[in-house]
Parts: sequence; C-alpha cells; structure tokens
Amino acid sequence: MRHRSRFGGPGMLVLAAALLGTPALADDGLATGATSRYVLDDKATVVKVDVTLELRNTTPDRGNSYFFYNYFQVPVPAGAQKVRATSGGSTLKVRLSDTKDPSTALARISFPDLRYGRSRTIRLTYTVPGEKPRSADSTRVGPGYATFTVNGFGDPGRNTVQVVAPTSMTFDATSDDFSASEKGATTTHTVRSSDADGFWAVVSLRDPANSQKATVDLPGTSLELHGYRDDGRWTEFVAEQVTAGLPELERLIGTSWPGGLERIREDASPAVQGYDGWFDPGDNEIVIGEDLDADLIFHELSHAWVSSERFSERWVYEGLAQVLAERTVKATGGKLVSHPKASRKDRDAVALNEWGGSPSAPIDDVDSYAYPAAYAATKALVADLDDAQLAAVVSAGIRGESAYDPAGTRDSAGVLTSWARWLDILETRGGVKDAAAVFQTWALTADQRAQLAPRATARTAYAAVDAGDGDWLPPEGLRDAMTRWDFDRAAAVTEQVAELGPAVEQVQDAAAQGDLPVPEAVRETYEKAEEDEQYAALASSLPEAARAISAVGAAVDDAATDRDPVSALGASVLGVQDSAAEAVALLEEGKLDAAVTAAETASGRADRSLLVGLAGPLLAALGLLGAVLVTRHALRRRSSAGIPVDGGPLDATLVSMSATPASSQTQPASLSGHRTPQELEAFLPVLLAAPRDVGTLDLVVRRPAAGVREVLDEGELDLVVGLVGDTWAERGSSRSADGGPHPDMQLNVMSSRMVGFLAGDPDRRALAGDQLYLDLDLSHENLPAGSRLTIGDPAERGAVIEVTEQPHTGCAKFIDRFGAEAMRFVNGSVGRPLRLRGLNARVVVPGRVRPGDAVTVTRP
Repeated sequence: MRHRSRFGGPGMLVLAAALLGTPALADDGLATGATSRYVLDDKATVVKVDVTLELRNTTPDRGNSYFFYNYFQVPVPAGAQKVRATSGGSTLKVRLSDTKDPSTALARISFPDLRYGRSRTIRLTYTVPGEKPRSADSTRVGPGYATFTVNGFGDPGRNTVQVVAPTSMTFDATSDDFSASEKGATTTHTVRSSDADGFWAVVSLRDPANSQKATVDLPGTSLELHGYRDDGRWTEFVAEQVTAGLPELERLIGTSWPGGLERIREDASPAVQGYDGWFDPGDNEIVIGEDLDADLIFHELSHAWVSSERFSERWVYEGLAQVLAERTVKATGGKLVSHPKASRKDRDAVALNEWGGSPSAPIDDVDSYAYPAAYAATKALVADLDDAQLAAVVSAGIRGESAYDPAGTRDSAGVLTSWARWLDILETRGGVKDAAAVFQTWALTADQRAQLAPRATARTAYAAVDAGDGDWLPPEGLRDAMTRWDFDRAAAVTEQVAELGPAVEQVQDAAAQGDLPVPEAVRETYEKAEEDEQYAALASSLPEAARAISAVGAAVDDAATDRDPVSALGASVLGVQDSAAEAVALLEEGKLDAAVTAAETASGRADRSLLVGLAGPLLAALGLLGAVLVTRHALRRRSSAGIPVDGGPLDATLVSMSATPASSQTQPASLSGHRTPQELEAFLPVLLAAPRDVGTLDLVVRRPAAGVREVLDEGELDLVVGLVGDTWAERGSSRSADGGPHPDMQLNVMSSRMVGFLAGDPDRRALAGDQLYLDLDLSHENLPAGSRLTIGDPAERGAVIEVTEQPHTGCAKFIDRFGAEAMRFVNGSVGRPLRLRGLNARVVVPGRVRPGDAVTVTRP
C-alpha cells in the first residue's frame, strides 16, 4: 500500500477544527444540539443534507450589558446547491463564502438577536451534486459512488450524524464510531459524538456492482478493471499502465507474474483510511483512487510479489515496492513522483524493524515517518544495483533463499525472508558493501545492532573457507549456521572445515589435470556435510577421491593417445576406449574403488596395444592364407568332378576383402569414428568466428524420457518446466539443496558449430543431450553469468533465457558418443573458457522458439 500523507496528491478531504460551527459572538454561552442527516440519492446522484440545530443562549446579562447571538456558520461542500435555512416557519438569510480548502465553503446563517435564556431551532437543507473525477473540489457523487464530508455541530452528548445509503453500497469513513442499522434496501450509519470539538469525518460509499468494467489481457494472465461509470479516462489509463508496466516488473523482479490478483478497482476508500491505494490479497484486488498515478499502480502491482507473505518486516516490502515502482515508471517513460524526506531525528522516528500496523489499523504518526524512511533506506541499499542485480536479490528474497546457498535454491522450510536474511542477501548476492551500516541507521534496535560485530567476524571466517574450497560451496552445516545467525556454531564448524581446504584443492587439481569434472558424489559429500562426524570423515575420503580421479584421468589420457596404425588396431581390439569410458562412468557414480580398477585395466590394455596390434595382422594373414588354401582345394575337387574352373572368382574374392570405402568429408577420420586432436585443433578458428551479439538458434531438442531425443520444429519455453515436454523438471540434481531439479540448470545450451563438427552426421547432433543449440559465441567473456538471450521476436511471443553460473561439463555418455579426445578438448584449457561443452540457463520470459530464430545478446 502507499501512504497518502507520504506521497500527497488531490483526493483527500481535509477540514480544520476551526471550521466547525461557531457563534456570532464567540464564547461558551451558546448551548448547541445538532442532528445532521446525509441521504444518498443514488438515482439522482446527489446527497440530500438535512441539519437541525437547536440553539440556546446561556450567557446571562450583566447590569446594563447583555449578550446576544445573531448568526451561526457551518462548513458545507463548496458545490452545495439549494442551500436553505428556516426557523419557526420563516426563511433565514444564508450567505456562502470560500475557504482555503477548494472543497469547502462556509454557510453563515443570520437570524434575529438571540438573547439570554431564549432558544431557536434552525433547519438547514442543501444538496450535494459532487464534482467530476480529478476536480479540485474533492466531493464526489456519481453513479455507484460518493465521497463527501459529514459534520456534527452539537455539544458533547447532543451531536448526532447519520448517513443513509443503499445497502448494496460499501461504507468507509475516517471515523470508526459509526454503527449500522439496516432497514429494507437502505442502511443508516449513525454516530453520536461526545467530542467537545464537534464531529467531522470523510465518508466513502461504493457499489462494486455498479462499475464500468474492462479486461486487460496479458501473456499468462488477465485482469479486470472496475472504474466509475463516468470516468472512462481512469480505465484507459490503468489499462495502459498495466500493459506497459507488468512486463517491466517481471523483468525487475526476476520472476514471472505470480497471480493472486483478479481486479483493479477505482474507489476512494483507501484515501479515507489515509492511503493512496492498497493490495487486498483477501479479495484478490487492488483498490486505488481516481488519480492517474502510474507510480501508485506499479507500487500496488509489485505487492503481488513483495508483501507480508514473503518478507517479515513491513519496511522491507514497502520500501521495495516503491523502488520497483520508481524504476518501472522510468522504464515506461512515465513521470517520476517526488517523495517526502525522512530523518532518523524526526519526532515520530522509530527503528523500522519495530514498525507494525496495517491499513485496517494504521498508526498515523508512525506511518507518516515510516513510509518515507522505508523508501529512503531501501533506495540507499539498492542504489548501485543495476536492474539485473536488483532482480537477483529481490527474487532471492521472494523465494526465501539463504544467501549462502546457490541462487535459486529454495529453503525447504518455506520461511519468510527476515531482515537478517535480507541483509545477508544484499551483501552476499548483491555485493552491497554498506548494507549493514544502512540497516544500523534506519532499521535495527539496540539489541539487533549488537549482533553486527559477531556477524562480521563470522563472515570473515566464512569467506576464508569459501575461498579455500574453490568453486565448491562450504559445507551445509556451516551455511546453515550462518543463515540462522548462530555465530557460535559457525565458529565451531569453521574450525573443523578450514583444515579440509588443501584436500579439496587436491581433488579439484586432479580433475583439472585430467580434464575431468569432479564427481558430483564427491562434491556432494563435502557440500552437504552438516555433522561433526561427517567433517572428520572428509579428511580421509577427499584424498582418496583425488587419487581415484588421477587414475581415471591417466586412463582417459591413455585412451586418447595418438597411436600408430598398429597400436590403434590393438587398442581397438582390447577396448581401451570402452574401459576408459567405464572408468569415467564409475567415477561419476561415486564408485571410486571400481573406477580405479577400471582405470588400471584401461591403462594396462593401452600398454599392450602394440603387441596385440602386431598379432592381429599376423593372425589375419594366417586366416586368409588358410581360406585361400581351402578354396584352392575345393576348386581342385570341383575340377576333378568336371566343373569348369576360372581364376576370376578367386581374384574377385581377394579384391573385395581388401577394398575400403571412401571416407566422407563430414565424418571423423579416425578409426574409432571420433575426431582426432589434430582435427579438433584445426577446427578451432571456425569456433572462434561464431557471432558475438546476434546469433541463430539452429536446433531445438527435448528429452521426453531417458535416452530419447525429439528434434522440434517449434519449442515452448516455460518459466516453471523449462522446455515444455522435456524431463528437466523430473531430474534431480545434487547441486540443489533438496535434491530436486536445479532452477539454474533448467536449459542446457551448446554451440551448434561444436556439436555439428563432433557429430559429423547432422542426425547425431541431438545425442549431445542439450536442448538448445546456438550459432553464437558462448564463451565466459562474451556471455558472463546474468547475460540474457532473446530468442525470436518478443512481439511475437519470443522467449528470453538467462545464462547462470552453474557449470556445464561432459559425462561418460559424451565420451561414448564423441570420444575421450572430444571430452578433453571441450573441458580443457581451451574449451572450458569458450564453454565448448555448453552452458546452463533458465527461462526468464516464456515464449515460443524455432530453428532459424535470431538470438540477441544483452549483457549484465
């Protein structure tokens, strides 16, 4: 919601107490009773007002002096018509005069001198037609709605105000003292005031069924607009802002429209409560006034994402809503709204973490400070973040992520993002260096400020652990303690895991030297450790893993060694390539002992390949000689039997046995059917020539089941499931906290040039297992994490995907299909920076994609 006193704007009716009924010669000697009745005539769209005043002069005469009263003045709406006062059957003179409030006039009722002890009853009547929406006079009476002031002028206990309206209309007022009584089709709302200063309130009536309705259709959602029947401009304006602003909010927040909103309704009720508007999740609606205020619309729309259902502290979601609204106004070319200033020295200043209240129970003085303070604090926190960085931290907060887990990892407990988590996210994910200082200035209580020093110490120690384990995550037990701000436990865990850094480095070095990915099971054992016994076990298991990886790397090297034809024949006969692939597969499964055994087998067979290669041709020659001798023997027998003999068939047999088919230019030249190191190196210039800024989508492949590939003419990218029909959503990942599909590995993207060259036959490209194949430079330099790729034309429901930080490496299946040398090439010192194996991405704007679509790069 947005607080009215904070942001200003027309629409709120304000009257000072000095405008209440005042006698001609002001003193306390005039007793006054009053009954004010306001009847809404919804058919005539006017309010009929009938005020009865009972005046009695209680000021006694003093000697030759006496006191009298000869007029009484009351505030009336500036547009009041048919103003008439009567007393005792006679008409009294009424004179109207303006006030500083354009909505209010003063009606001065004159009457003959009222002496001591005498009484007079006056009846004042008038009608209120109301003004058009957005007029300076904020009184409104129209089809299905009305907003006006009501006044009571009597003394305490003698002051009654009644508002009569159709029962179908909702009733809101600035006073909570009204009681309702229903009779037939009308309801009377009554207040009997005991206030010494009289009674004043603003009343808003609304018939929700009596609205001008329109529908705004957007991709994936539609919203109803319920405006005043005589205010078509409001409906047009809101439709324009929603259409332009909702996609921008999705971009700024980093998540798609979450739903939970059915309508936006024009109503003065929020203004009556002191707000410009509010998001009501109970009724699935946004309620705002008549002002054409894009900032307000975007502020309330953002509450579909940032609200008390996602963040614990009110200042966090209100501050975010205003920052998001402001950026959306700028992105859509709207007019920025100026904001009141807030100071921690203000009289009503509070630590923002103590700010409570709600639209149903506002705390006016505190709200007037807290809204601008929340905006000031939030703007200071995110001022240096660009839109992509803002989206990263806001979406993390919405999902309730821990700052210490990988981006996109949801907390299985489904917790709200507290101020502490929000601070961690801003510093860790957003890199906001002065976040703690801003929190200390605006938000924290004394007890909370005391936690910042031990937190700083714990974060320094955590950073050292994080640096020591390379690109691995620190163990889950440490991350959990940091998330819970349990810094004593964090210190104890840090002391144990800090000693594991060298062992982790040994594992990573072994994988890098062998151009192999670290087995997920090994990495997972480290990253998911959360008990002291698990930390202790890692001290021995990590070195064992390093030795296993080194053995498998040596086997892969042996299998990929460039051999002479004889040795290559021996390696093929012995299945060196298959043994190496088996070792890699076992390593990936975390079966370290079995992987070492398979690796040693592969290396041993590689050592014997020359001998087997030499024996092979000899055995083949002996076999051929035997076959010739047998054939000649058979021919002689046929000749002796009278069958004609000709040397032609024998010669033809020998020729057919020695002939080899011509090699296709698209096929690898090696005996194994895989690319050789020389071929891969020669192809590198072609890979480096890939376009950098605008490329092409060459192939779309989905995986409906394990081992199955479907090449598509058109694919549908969805925010939730990725490529529709693909099994990503069913595939678990050890990199996600809950073992489910990792949101930052939703799509696998590979260079179409690389896969085409490795496959040879275009029909084999899909075997790589990726979903999107792009003719584009996928290198880290060209596409840093956070880069966005627009595929196709957004106006025609093209999609946008975002490059994530998650690495994409090969596997044993990749070796089977394209060879160990290909694995070494794409994951080696040349291929890894170029992302020749590919990259991971997630969908940020859903849409359709087709081979041939342009792919446009937007870098963070």
